[in-house]
Amino acid sequence: MKNYGVLKGTAVEYKRDDDNDPHSELLMKVQGVSFRIAINVRSSRGPVENRLIEYLIIHDIKHPIVDRARELPEGWNNLKDGVKDDAAIDYIRSNIFRATDMKPITDLAPGPNNDLFEFVEDLLQRAINEEGAVVYAFGERWGPEQDKKDQYFDFLPGNGVHLIHMNQGGAGDGKNTYSDGALIIDFPKSGRASALFLKFQNQVWHTDDKDATPIDNAPAVPVVTIPDTGNIDPWPVVPADSPYRLARIIAAMVNPRNDDAGREFVTILNTSDQTLDLTNWRILDQQDKADTISGSLEPGEANIFRLSGSGAQLSNKGGTITLINSQGLKVDGVAYTKAAAKAEGRPIVFS
Repeated sequence: MKNYGVLKGTAVEYKRDDDNDPHSELLMKVQGVSFRIAINVRSSRGPVENRLIEYLIIHDIKHPIVDRARELPEGWNNLKDGVKDDAAIDYIRSNIFRATDMKPITDLAPGPNNDLFEFVEDLLQRAINEEGAVVYAFGERWGPEQDKKDQYFDFLPGNGVHLIHMNQGGAGDGKNTYSDGALIIDFPKSGRASALFLKFQNQVWHTDDKDATPIDNAPAVPVVTIPDTGNIDPWPVVPADSPYRLARIIAAMVNPRNDDAGREFVTILNTSDQTLDLTNWRILDQQDKADTISGSLEPGEANIFRLSGSGAQLSNKGGTITLINSQGLKVDGVAYTKAAAKAEGRPIVFS
């Protein structure tokens, strides 16, 4: 990826393209300058018959990334990583959502309210209609192209942001962590933000921390082929043997009374049908500092794991908590905001 960041501005208009690489095209304005945001509604990778996509729309997103993005100035902002920049997005490491939250979908389908074009355009229309709505387009910027008019909105110079989707774990990706695309929209009337996340079906959920390439032998879902005729049956987003199906972080004491050291803890629930051996599992904070845990959990059993104070440390300013198994694969991850951590002596509960 040549450059990664976020464009902060106002939604003006959208158009639907109908070529072999379909996008919903959004026109944004920033202090009188035009930008086009190219939003994939179908994968652009591999044979056409394998270009299915998965999506998630969150209508009341609360995450430190959103808090940080609100502090950025209007216009294009370069981002590098989720530790130094806070606003950079990584579908695996930012813990914005769980992999199992994403849904398979096609770009077009007969009938109303059942394809990705419709869901994306409904979100964009809300952003256009509501006065004061702010759009954050995360991805790669192109332009300005001084001698080339935009092919959809006819402005000059050509300018925009693309790769508004996961950019790791598959062929042709940028091979960087904290470089995933997304669309976040602040709606001032409700005081809420909505977010759109997109992933190609041939991208995997376990990638190397150094270069975001797929981890060998990690569980992955077979690629589904689009049939020549008829409807597409929903396909699994996460494989049945994925570590994501083993356990969840359900609570954490982030802001204990008195000194934090030795009083912070994380509560883990076994969501599987097997006894979990937690030997050499790790709890990571946002800085990737870790506490190694041990013990076991029976199916349906939850337990508290206290942090030592010298490994993982849960910042009261907001952060992430990640659970890694003994093979180094992510099992679960959550995030919390500064506002959620404000209450002293009260655990944060995660859904």
